[in-house]
Amino acid sequence: MPAVSDGALAGRKILITGGSTGLGAALAGLCTQAGAAVGIVARSAERLAEVADATGAVAVPVDISDFDAATAAVEEIAGRLGGIDTLVNNAGVMLHSPVGAGFAEDWQRIFDINVIGTLHVTRAALPYLRAAPRGDLLMVASTSADKVTAPDYGVYAATKAAQARLVDGLRLELADAPHVRVVLVKPGFMNTPGLGPGTRNPELQQNVVALKEKIGLPPVRVAEQLLHVLAVPPEVTITELTIMPTAKA
Repeated sequence: MPAVSDGALAGRKILITGGSTGLGAALAGLCTQAGAAVGIVARSAERLAEVADATGAVAVPVDISDFDAATAAVEEIAGRLGGIDTLVNNAGVMLHSPVGAGFAEDWQRIFDINVIGTLHVTRAALPYLRAAPRGDLLMVASTSADKVTAPDYGVYAATKAAQARLVDGLRLELADAPHVRVVLVKPGFMNTPGLGPGTRNPELQQNVVALKEKIGLPPVRVAEQLLHVLAVPPEVTITELTIMPTAKA
């Protein structure tokens, strides 16, 4: 696959959620380098500002689990970019524990961000995607959408499976807007700040951190593949992309 050149996304107007760190921050940098105007949202104003300074992206801090705040943030990004033709739903939290542990606050938070927050942002962005000459809606789920690989990953995996089903529904909903491509992205193990700290069992957390440092993909390697998805000709849709580390545990 050829490298994506500078200017490949010239004129595109891209909103990335979860843009303050990890994959979202890496993608923001690559998209601006490729000629796009980029808006990023996340909860941490400080980290967003750092990414904005480094990439030139427009930053709006927001907790996307708040319907009104998420709507206002999307509208502000659209106003500052002159529209939105691409939405990358990347924001997510990774809180891992067995159901029997009873971390009800974690359950609420993970669904509020990964599912409800994604719905908030998507709903607000849809009119802009419909109005754009061409559009892309990328849902960054996980390989956990297909399979639960550890007993403490069940709730997290349920949110990722929900995202995958939302992609199915959005394709049907946008059937009358064939210029909008809807893509499901399923990264495997990444070496990101969010992987590890949310594992509630201390021993398991130590194992997860060690494993991500051993085989986890750098976020920029995954971001490069998302950039290719956005840069393919508009008459081509990569409907689903699974990205795995070659290294084995």
